[in-house]
Amino acid sequence: MNVLAALVAFVFAALGASVSTEGIFRPAALLPGAMLSLVASAALLVSERYPRAATVVAIFSGVAACALGYLPTPLLLAPLIGCLYRLTVHRAAVAAGWWTGVAVVAVSLAAVVADVQPTAGAVLLRTVGVALWLLPAFFAGRLAHAQRAYLQIVQARAEDAERSRDEEVGRRLDEERLRIARDLHDVVAHHLAVANAQAGTAAHLLGKKQPEQVSELLAGLSESTSAALRELKATVGLLRRPGDDSSEAALPAPGLDQLPDLIEACRVAGMDVRVVRIGTPRPLPALVELTAFRVIQEALTNATKHGDRPAVTVTLTYDDDTFSAHVVNPSTGSARAEPGGYGLIGMRERALAVGGSVAAGPGDGDQYAVVLSIPLTRWQEGPVS
Repeated sequence: MNVLAALVAFVFAALGASVSTEGIFRPAALLPGAMLSLVASAALLVSERYPRAATVVAIFSGVAACALGYLPTPLLLAPLIGCLYRLTVHRAAVAAGWWTGVAVVAVSLAAVVADVQPTAGAVLLRTVGVALWLLPAFFAGRLAHAQRAYLQIVQARAEDAERSRDEEVGRRLDEERLRIARDLHDVVAHHLAVANAQAGTAAHLLGKKQPEQVSELLAGLSESTSAALRELKATVGLLRRPGDDSSEAALPAPGLDQLPDLIEACRVAGMDVRVVRIGTPRPLPALVELTAFRVIQEALTNATKHGDRPAVTVTLTYDDDTFSAHVVNPSTGSARAEPGGYGLIGMRERALAVGGSVAAGPGDGDQYAVVLSIPLTRWQEGPVS
């Protein structure tokens, strides 16, 4: 493209060197103008990479041509016009304006000085005419510069939007991954802990030859493992692609209405669980009930794993603007939640997701308490974002 532009400019400049006021073709005077036109066109060839240096060469070539008596026509100044355009595209407006002004003044001054018989028309042609031919290069260059800057801004905004979209997708994937990890931990940890306690108790009673109680524990063990498989299958089912064929519907999310089943499984495993309700029980938002169920489940799991036939009290408090759940283990073998464990982290993440909080730690005496508190006022205005 640069070679073509330089070639066209050379042809125009060479033709411009043959123009005179009398309209007479003078071949003897054509060679110097053609050589200067070739130099200016060569400068235009590299003006994309070196716009200022090319403009300097084009200005000197134009000044030299006008000083030799050639008329400063648009044809003769074609290489200079091209260099000024390229300079204006790549440089700031102030710098480009100074370069254009220098070119106009230098070429006009050389043309006027070289005119041995100046007339009013000739002076206008060599001054105002030069300005009229060079200034459009400046304005066209500024227009191209603005268009290029606009395209860069649009491209930058598109890249920012693409990057923001990728970050949002990544954030949502991370949130979904953490949610599924919490569900898997809650399901597997609880049911396996209960099953382990049931199996241990069954083995202990088998040694004492108490087949009736062993049969009851084994039935409870079968129910615990079946429940674990059902919840695990429902949770893993969330990972299936929407286009996958699946004839089985996912299980509904557990809530406080399933708390009796959870308590019964713990009792079969040898845990003494007592449920106390304060206030008037009422249906809560689904996410609040799911959070409460999972937190209580994790607290009972810790008690099952760390306690020796522990006695646990679960207190559910229904206030007008707050729901809270206290899981207290008063036995000497009370469950201790591990500070860096995934269970305590998962409980806190679940509570935070619904605008609540979880506190876990030693209580009075040998007690160990897990306390969940969820404000309900925010849920009366809409789900927590």
